[in-house]
Amino acid sequence: MSVRRWSWLPAVVLALAGTAGLAGCGGGPTAVGVTLALVGGSHNSQVAPGETVTFAITVTDTGPSGTSGVTVSAHLPAAFRYTYTDALSGTAVRTSPVDPQVNSSQPQWGVWVLSGHGDTVQVEFTAVAGGQPGGYTVTADASGSTTSTTTSEGVRLTLLSAPDLSAQVSVSPNSASPGAHVTYQVTVVNSGTGPASGVEVMVTLPPVVVYSGGLQILGNASRGETTVPPAGSLLPYFSGFSIPPHSGSAPGELELRFQARILTDAGALGTYPVGLQVTADSNRYRVQIPAIAPLQIT
Repeated sequence: MSVRRWSWLPAVVLALAGTAGLAGCGGGPTAVGVTLALVGGSHNSQVAPGETVTFAITVTDTGPSGTSGVTVSAHLPAAFRYTYTDALSGTAVRTSPVDPQVNSSQPQWGVWVLSGHGDTVQVEFTAVAGGQPGGYTVTADASGSTTSTTTSEGVRLTLLSAPDLSAQVSVSPNSASPGAHVTYQVTVVNSGTGPASGVEVMVTLPPVVVYSGGLQILGNASRGETTVPPAGSLLPYFSGFSIPPHSGSAPGELELRFQARILTDAGALGTYPVGLQVTADSNRYRVQIPAIAPLQIT
């Protein structure tokens, strides 16, 4: 079983069912029913790329005879990926552990014995959403040694458009003396399928370096009421940008270039990185880098 990761998306409930049967061993026909649910109590079936959804599969013996060799599978959209198994439960006996590979779009679990009518296998697992915006179908199935594959009804999920942000910082020159000026360049890239709105950028400068102005705003981001920091700031903050989604072969991009001055009374010489925080859509999307772009003060 793979290790659980933290996830924040509330899951949603969807019901699916199916039945199938073949001749059983002795007491009558063997049959199973399969249901699939997105767990959590909400009925929201909309997710964005990078968000997680938690599913529950229940397999129930609906015949009198039972069956061995029971395996359970989920069929996710191609760009969705299994991440971990939350729980395995039910009344059936697990005779051999078979667990999915992380990042699989077709996770499979096994192997159980269903002993008779009403015996159950329950699998709860989490997957991360991915792909292009649109509608997708999720199904689950189960099979055993004396029953054919039973597939649940298909249920639709809507994948929303969403930004996918990354960021980088560089400094030039990367070595300077007290009293000198250097240029920092912050690049924020949106590789997602939706725009990043309300983009805010905050740079944490070293304690011996202050923002001195000379701001240049480049890239294809649009600007609203832009906030720029005052000269002398140790925490230069910029806001009021919207970065478009990836289009064709090019992502959306915001580039900020500004000057910073090393204080003349900088006492401790050495190497000093900066910190970077980028947020968008009222803090829904965030990039945080604690230490980057080291500057050597000599």
